[in-house]
Amino acid sequence: MSLLTASQNLPFGVALALIIGLPIGILSAGRPERAERALLVCDTLQTFPSFIYLIPVVMLFGVNDVAVVAAITVFAAVPIVRYMIEGLRNVPPEIVESAAMSGASGRQLLWHVKLPLAVPTILVGANQSVMFALFMVIIAAFIGTQDLGQEMQRALSSTDVGKGLVLGFAVAFMGLMVDHLLLTWSRMRKQGTTG
Repeated sequence: MSLLTASQNLPFGVALALIIGLPIGILSAGRPERAERALLVCDTLQTFPSFIYLIPVVMLFGVNDVAVVAAITVFAAVPIVRYMIEGLRNVPPEIVESAAMSGASGRQLLWHVKLPLAVPTILVGANQSVMFALFMVIIAAFIGTQDLGQEMQRALSSTDVGKGLVLGFAVAFMGLMVDHLLLTWSRMRKQGTTG
């Protein structure tokens, strides 16, 4: 039952982080001053220890799944915003200029030129977001939620080495699977655009 809860919290939190992070990244990358401010906020948020994110969400929502999803969302949105900004800012300016000279509007430049070229960098951000979310699920065990992190904490505290290893491998394999899928898709896209 706890694994089922974790499997619900994790994708829901990452999906919310994507829904929030991608538009913020796109809006921030539009102007250099906004990008600098957004990156400063991302840098500041990444200097905090991960358990600090639990304090405000527990105060707002109490100890429940909503608090865990909120913590995952905030923690996992940071790399998405960062890599979205970096990906859009690192699109070669000559490609953007040639598309603009061909008569592309601002929206067409974003959807048909910048975003497709930034996809490999954005996928790195999505990958990091999933890793951050997995980490937050483990840290959320400290507030007593019933999920994968709580099971790992119980296994370690009761010196149940076998269960701890199985749960540790489960978390590692989830991260490796997402990493492999995203990087493979990114490589295929890169070969498709250069081939």
